[in-house]
Formats: sequence, structure tokens, C-alpha cells
Amino acid sequence: MNQQHILIVDDEPDIRNLISDILADEGYSVATAANGEEANKQLTVKKPNLVLLDIWMPDIDGISLMKGWIENKLVTAPIVMMSGHGTVETAVEATRLGAKDFIEKPLSLAKLLQTVTDVLEQSNQQDLEEPENEIKLNSLEPIGNSDAINHVKKALDRISKTKNHIVIEGEYGTGKYTTALLIHTKRHGNKQPCITLDIKTVADDFEDKVTGINGCFYRAQSGTLIINNIDSLSTDQQDKLYSYLKHAHYTIDKKNTVQNIDFQIIAISEFSLVPQIKAGDFSPELFALLAEDKIHLPSLAQRQEDVPELITYFVNTLPDTEQTPYRKMSFAAQNTLRNHQWDNNIRELKNTVRQLLLNDTEGEISLDEVSELLSQETTEEPTVFHNWYKLPLREARDAFEKDYLIHQLKAVDGRVGELAKIAGMERTHLYRKMRALDINPKEIIKS
Repeated sequence: MNQQHILIVDDEPDIRNLISDILADEGYSVATAANGEEANKQLTVKKPNLVLLDIWMPDIDGISLMKGWIENKLVTAPIVMMSGHGTVETAVEATRLGAKDFIEKPLSLAKLLQTVTDVLEQSNQQDLEEPENEIKLNSLEPIGNSDAINHVKKALDRISKTKNHIVIEGEYGTGKYTTALLIHTKRHGNKQPCITLDIKTVADDFEDKVTGINGCFYRAQSGTLIINNIDSLSTDQQDKLYSYLKHAHYTIDKKNTVQNIDFQIIAISEFSLVPQIKAGDFSPELFALLAEDKIHLPSLAQRQEDVPELITYFVNTLPDTEQTPYRKMSFAAQNTLRNHQWDNNIRELKNTVRQLLLNDTEGEISLDEVSELLSQETTEEPTVFHNWYKLPLREARDAFEKDYLIHQLKAVDGRVGELAKIAGMERTHLYRKMRALDINPKEIIKS
């Protein structure tokens, strides 16, 4: 699997090391530099996918360094500026000259990780839209020809011609985020930004993340704002979002400047919002504003006939995108997978195909191979499960949480960001929890 490579340029060693360790735990490849000269040397070693660049350094300021990189085409990756002496004017000047975002020190871990995720996702999406990557762009289209997925395709064609806000609902792993990206691509191509906000990563800094100078509203102008896990909005957050959308403008936090809302929202929910509205847990007024159009993505159980086509797609594309071995799959093996119950839908099916391709076996993927893998997944249980009942409650809870987090970390190859999504935890809290339970993601990867 190709790692995203991030270059950190900062003259303060404590900050460099802190950011480097955090991003390495997230699964990124990381290089560091203490000044402009070292940064230029790092550019010749490995091309970065993202640069985190301090503004104030001893040999050259970050803005001048960035201008030179852009003018001489030394860096094509997005650049995020960092400064402990940041002002609104500095942020505006940095973004005007080419920076994708601006982070103020002292750094907020949650904000840093969210910014890195958002900027890389936007950059990756733009890469998909380049002419030489047409095959990758086509992969965003729904795969299959069942009645259920054809209904979705027709809805997407219709919705993509509008500028409406959209709610996408569906079980975990049905492709909701991919569908949101597809809608953005059909509407805007690579001409406008596509920004993602995951509500599960928002704690007490909701307004800063949404309406701040570097907030998602400001960065999504003229494009798309994808709000993931919209069903996790607190009542207070729902009220604020409703107020912004109702009046179609907002005040940039700490700047006292009114900005019109000129972007489309695609809200993603794993659960149907209608029962939540009836239970009084979700605002009907906010739902009415968001659900100008609505799509429900079917589970694999509702589109079983599409499974062979999905299998063929993963078998053919994973060797190119993740450098797995290429292996054909027998029809008997495909039929078993077609009739399997996929609790986590497309995501689980993709993970299973990946495991089969990576098996230390040559030749065609056989029925026996598939049956053995599926039986392992259904029989695996934590070895200490029964011992938990003999422990005091607090110790039993800690034992379960440690076992759960280690199991999930192994499943996502040690990527803490992915673990946060699965566990439904804000990443700052997750890091504290792992430290308290003595869990080291780097050691998990090695084991």
C-alpha cells in the first residue's frame, strides 16, 4: 500500500518530533527539516504529498520559501502553514499565495489531524480527476447492475444536475463517502473544493471548525462540504447548523465578517434520520434543509447479484492500487462469497478479497481457500473473554477495551485515524486511552 508522505518544516525540535510521532502513528510516512536548507534537501530525497511549513524560521520565512517552491515548481503538493504568531492577515496572505490551510500554535492535535486528513483527501480527489487517471475516476461509479443499484445510478444522474443539499443514508460499508465524492465530481469536476467534516471528531471546537478563518465553511466555498456522521450532531450543534443554513450566511469566527453560504452540503448518516426525528433526537427543521434530495444506499444483502462484479473489480484493481499479487478466483469461490452474509457490506467484501490475494498460495483462489478464511472469521473470539467475568468491573472494562482496540488496530494495519472512525472516538481522546492502556500502534504493526 502506498503511504502518503508528509514533510514537516519547523525550527522547534519538540514540535517537529511531536508532529512526526503523531503522523507516523496515523500511518503516514514522515520526513522533517529544521530550516529552509534542510527542507530543500528533503525535497530531493522523496516527493511529499503534503508539506507542514512553519512561517518563522532562522534562515528564511515560510511564506518566502513557499513562494520560491511554487514559482520554481519544486513542490506541487499542498502546503499547510503553521505559526505561533498567526494573525488573520497572515493566514489570508498565506492562502492567497498558495497555501491550502493555516494552523495556529499552540497546536491542537485534533485540528492538526483533521486538517491533514481534509487537505490530503481534497488533493487525492483532484488527482483522480486528472485526464491520465480516468480509470481511477471511473472507479467511483457504482458497480453492479441489480435493480437496487440501477435505482441509485438514476438518482445520482438526476441529483448531479442540481445544486441541492443531499442526505445519503445506508449501512456501514455501503459506499456513502465514495458516493458523495462522485456527486461532487459530477457537479464540479476539479474546479471547486471538496471538504470533509466528520462530526465524530468534533468536540468543543465546533464553531471554530465550521465557521473559523480556516473552518470548513470558508474552505468549501463554491464547492462541496461533506458532513460525515451527521446523526452524531448534538442538539446545540444542530441548532447552530440550522441557523447558518436558514439564513444562508455566517459570521467568520473572531473576524466579525459575514460570509454567504455558497456551497452544497452532502450529509452522510449510517442510520435513518426519520426515527431520530420522531424520537426527538434530530431537528426536523434541519433535516428539511439538508434533505432537499435524499439517497439510500442498499446493503449487499439487497443487491446480492452485484457481488461477482464487485469481486472482479477488486481482483483486478487491488494489484495496481495496493501492489497485491494478482490471482484469479474460481467460480465456486465467487459463488460462496456471493451467498455470504456481509455485515459490513462492500468494505468487508473488499477486505476479504484483499486477504485472499495476499495469501501465501499460488494459482487460482479456490473454494477451499475461501471457506477456510470465512470459517476463521466466524470462529475467532478473544481468548480472554471468559476470564473477564472473574475480574472487578473496572479491570474487566480495561481488559475488554485493550483487547478491542488491539484487535481493531490490527485490522486497519495500525492506522489510528481509521481506528478512531471504527471506535467512534475523537482522536485526542483515543490517544489518551491508548496511552492509559499501554497500547503502542507501532508495536501492533510489528506483531
